[in-house]
Amino acid sequence: MHTAADRSPVHCYVSESTDPYTNLAFEDWVLRSSDPQSYVLYLWRNRPTIVIGRNQNPWKECNLDMMATRDVWLARRTSGGGTVYHDLGNSNYTVVMPRTAFTRNWCAEMVAQALQQMDIPAYVNARHDVAVDELKISGSAFRLTSKRAFHHGTMLIDADLSRLHGCLLSRNKDAIEAKGVDSVRSRVANLREYSLAIDHSSFCDAVMREFEKTLGCSLDEASGNVTRWGGSSADLDPHVHTERKRISHWDWLYGQTPEFVHRFHAHFAWASVFASVAARRGLITSADIGTSSSALEPPVGVRKAFADIARVLQDARYDRAEIKTRLEPVRADTDSPHVAELVEWVAAQI
Repeated sequence: MHTAADRSPVHCYVSESTDPYTNLAFEDWVLRSSDPQSYVLYLWRNRPTIVIGRNQNPWKECNLDMMATRDVWLARRTSGGGTVYHDLGNSNYTVVMPRTAFTRNWCAEMVAQALQQMDIPAYVNARHDVAVDELKISGSAFRLTSKRAFHHGTMLIDADLSRLHGCLLSRNKDAIEAKGVDSVRSRVANLREYSLAIDHSSFCDAVMREFEKTLGCSLDEASGNVTRWGGSSADLDPHVHTERKRISHWDWLYGQTPEFVHRFHAHFAWASVFASVAARRGLITSADIGTSSSALEPPVGVRKAFADIARVLQDARYDRAEIKTRLEPVRADTDSPHVAELVEWVAAQI
């Protein structure tokens, strides 16, 4: 692995790892360790993963139950922007550059030009996304530091679009009021609809050639400015391992979530119940549960259960398993079927 001192001004890394946390950690290492004046192209792809932006809410953006059923992982980027779906039918590109050279369109235009060389009529739309026939084929996001910047994006080649749509349909989308960034939904398409020949390898080759053309450079493994790595421990800088551990932890995946309030209600045979749960950094800060002021007095034991539920949820992780554990003493404290029904309902909403 090159060090910052001996790295050439232009370099290309091609990852053969499909682990999303390793690939994102490697991207962070490139941003932090590369020569401030260098241009670095990084090409990679992941196993099935939903990747949310730095300031997004996973409970609002994702169908976490479906993701668990379909073995789709959750990752959170260090860049902003909206939620995207990755699998082996999707390729990712990153260009790291001097901060002074950064523009929002430069990298997207380069990728669109690469696709045009493959006879795919791609262009950059007003949202800085690469599109074909007004269908989004690539989303992108940015990160800026004092001296460096990167632009990274997806490229839908032959992704499982049915899995994409299902995992991005949260049942709580309209019930959660969040301070973070909401994704803007767009109609999407795979490049395979426009070319039967394109795949991950040919896309990477096309982007590398356009990168060379744009910067007037030459990329060649024999020259030492192209590095292919497989993600083994021997290949990676210690920073990558440290960063991978950090970004795969609950505290980053969920605990990074900005403040939000989740409101939900239900009509039981015995009353209509309303609940409001507020959370910050993935921890519940307050809960309020009860009936409307005009409602009849709830059954015996239920009003006490309202207060008990609010009390036990305080400081709990916004996590269904932990909330079920917290709520179990409330259920066990009474033989009331109404309280049991209430507890089950609250746990199911998370």
